[in-house]
Amino acid sequence: MYFLKNGRPASRFAVSVNRKIGNSVERNYIKRKMKEWFRLNGSRLQPPCDLWVSMKKGFDRGRAAEVECLFLDALARIPQRSR
Repeated sequence: MYFLKNGRPASRFAVSVNRKIGNSVERNYIKRKMKEWFRLNGSRLQPPCDLWVSMKKGFDRGRAAEVECLFLDALARIPQRSR
């Protein structure tokens, strides 16, 4: 996960999933989940940041809740690290 403060009024999000992870259906599922988690929780980032997540390992649908907790924990730590 990479982040950078931006001068915009809102945070921006990008996600890339390694081509070695499953097939296109799996990769697109991961992207959709990550974007949805950010849509619901991105407003927590103060000040607004550009955030890029690079997925190196996939996760199956059964572990999505576990990965969501890790993602939200990382989002919560970003403002602390950027000060």
